[in-house]
Amino acid sequence: MSLGELFERLAELQAMSGMACDRIGGCDASCCWPVLEGGEPSVTASEIRAINRHLAARGPFPFHAAGAGACKFLGADGRCGIYEVRPIDCRVHFCAGGSLASREDPAVAALVAAYHARREGEFMASERLDAVRFHGEPP
Repeated sequence: MSLGELFERLAELQAMSGMACDRIGGCDASCCWPVLEGGEPSVTASEIRAINRHLAARGPFPFHAAGAGACKFLGADGRCGIYEVRPIDCRVHFCAGGSLASREDPAVAALVAAYHARREGEFMASERLDAVRFHGEPP
């Protein structure tokens, strides 16, 4: 299964399960602020390539538009600037109630685990999103 196929399958599973952000008042992108959440998504080499292709095709990107402490891809409007190619970690994170902790769906977790198991070397070499310099990102 390719990364694109995984993304499609995840979207199908999430639509069937009804998984969505469960934050009181709806999604406010709080989980896109690693300083609040306490964790930064990891990305594999395949995800980095997909994000870089997306950035190269769209032209200049406003990195860090939401400010210090936010994900480098979060826009000032509170929306993900790379939503179509967002990392797996972001695709499977759904805040639970008033918390930033993620709710898990067993089918989604099993699909992601099987995908990573087939690519163990790449998965083990994952990097934190903020440690990667992406296409067009200033030094």
